Amino acid sequence: MADALKKFGKYFLLDPIAQGGMAEIYRARMATPDGGGRLLAIKRILASYSQNAEFVSMFKAEIKTTSGFTHPNIVSLYDYGEEEKMLYIAMEYVDGRNLRQFITRFAEMKTQFPVDVSVYIMEQVAHGMAYAHNYKDKFSGKNLNIVHRDISPQNIIISYDGAVKVIDFGIAKAVTNSDSTRAGVIKGKPSYLSPEQISGEVL
Repeated sequence: MADALKKFGKYFLLDPIAQGGMAEIYRARMATPDGGGRLLAIKRILASYSQNAEFVSMFKAEIKTTSGFTHPNIVSLYDYGEEEKMLYIAMEYVDGRNLRQFITRFAEMKTQFPVDVSVYIMEQVAHGMAYAHNYKDKFSGKNLNIVHRDISPQNIIISYDGAVKVIDFGIAKAVTNSDSTRAGVIKGKPSYLSPEQISGEVL
């Protein structure tokens, strides 16, 4: 990709990790003279969406929701801003693959996850979600009741050393959200929605 190894603000983009219709993710590092520093993941929103008011609102909601998180099962957010007319988030880099990629590979091998491994992954995800749901505002002490709303295999990363981490709180719902989901609009992948979300009940 042409943007690989390109300087992006105070970061160097090393190589692409993933790309979708709205955003792209790069492995990156700080643009320091000695080339040192830890590896990061840069999620940058494509320019067309960075100028879209509704998408910008979702982006800011993700930052507001996750900036204070410190949990081993949730990817940490380090920095955010705008560069080259693109909004971006700098976050923890996880050297691994998402659960969808593992499932696909197992299917190609005509085998399945061992039961104990499946249970371990779901247990770790549940730990992260419980932390998010019980997370309290640092200033008011109010419970934010955060619900991710998109716990699908693509948003569960498994590192090569066995760590399980949840990513992408871009459509998470918290009690502090300034906007409400419009009537008839469902956020998330239908196959992974909770029963109460499908029924339009309180999450």
